[in-house]
Amino acid sequence: MGLKFALRMSVKHIQVFSDSQLIVNQVNRAYETKDEVLKKYLEKVQSLISLFDDFSLTHVPREENQVADQLTKRGFPDFHQHQTFEKPSYECSEIQSSDQTPCWIDRIINYLKNVIHPSNQQEAKKLRLECAKYVLISDELYRRSYAKPHTKCLRPGEAQEVMKVIHQGEYGTHARGRSLVIRILRQGFFWPNIHKDAQTFVEKCPQCQYYADMQRQPVVCGGFVVWGLDILRPMSAAIWSYKWVLVAVDYFTK
Repeated sequence: MGLKFALRMSVKHIQVFSDSQLIVNQVNRAYETKDEVLKKYLEKVQSLISLFDDFSLTHVPREENQVADQLTKRGFPDFHQHQTFEKPSYECSEIQSSDQTPCWIDRIINYLKNVIHPSNQQEAKKLRLECAKYVLISDELYRRSYAKPHTKCLRPGEAQEVMKVIHQGEYGTHARGRSLVIRILRQGFFWPNIHKDAQTFVEKCPQCQYYADMQRQPVVCGGFVVWGLDILRPMSAAIWSYKWVLVAVDYFTK
């Protein structure tokens, strides 16, 4: 937005300052941009930068950027402009396809749109109570929530993509189990098996398994579960001509 405004004012030489170290290094090619969405925005920014004769982007620590923050909050009526974008800055490819695998969403949508329910009365009642938790908005299924915004329901393929982006994407922190579920819900997504799928996804992540905390305590097996038998070499003959010694050990730990 700021670069477009500068171009409309016929600015050819510009210095840009930002307190976001990540954005500054990505634009200056010091950091690699891996997220596909951010790559699209980066290409758009680079195309705007090429229109200037002289451009520089410098990182400023946040504590040294207080004056600029106050100016943006205070605003200047003579220069303040509003612009409404009717479409995204880049064309997004359609994620969903017409040949979708049937899943739990279809059953609920069919009931909410066409009131299609099983012939069995108990199953129909169960479906009706379940569908009361959901609502259709622009042909998209959302789960109702009274304490926070509605969450968008995802199909299995979409759920895997969301977990991949949130768990190990550009800003992913490789959160585990419940922490990953909370992050997904905060982003506004939901599906019934979210806790089980998140745990399975983390268990299959190579980096999480490589850097996971190792179990250093011995595993307790219990009494008389694991035995060890050793036979000592022939000894000097004892009473009743005994020569061999059989040692039996009961292991309480592995």
